[in-house]
Amino acid sequence: MLKDLGISNGRLAMMTSLLALPWLFKPLWSPIVDTIKSKRWWIIATQMTIALTVAAIALTLSEHSTFTITLVLFSLTAFASATHDISADGYYMIALNERDQSAYIGIRSTFYRIAMVFGQGVLIFIAGFIEKYAKNTAVSWKITLVLTAAI
Repeated sequence: MLKDLGISNGRLAMMTSLLALPWLFKPLWSPIVDTIKSKRWWIIATQMTIALTVAAIALTLSEHSTFTITLVLFSLTAFASATHDISADGYYMIALNERDQSAYIGIRSTFYRIAMVFGQGVLIFIAGFIEKYAKNTAVSWKITLVLTAAI
């Protein structure tokens, strides 16, 4: 998406690599998540944050949008995603017995793989399909991101 909007490979690689930082710092952040509010609260709050930041990316995206705004919004999404991961792991650890935890890990892994295919395949296809007819990269990604936020 960003490449199609004219961002150079070097700038993309340098700046988007920062999006992995929330997962790097999860061990430092998880004790705070565990002590402030309930895991259920964090799960709902982070899901809402992810939906809102993805919608905000769609609303601010244009052919002339600043990379900085998009990067900040993606960073907030990444931070919320890592926090959700902490909360969901903690929630199933206290909510399920050991046998059910094993089953849940299998289900979670399966849906993680499905989500990867959806995010890296289906959404890209949808954006490309829309762009083919709209002849506008920003519009195609706006529609795709609004769909993603709604999901």
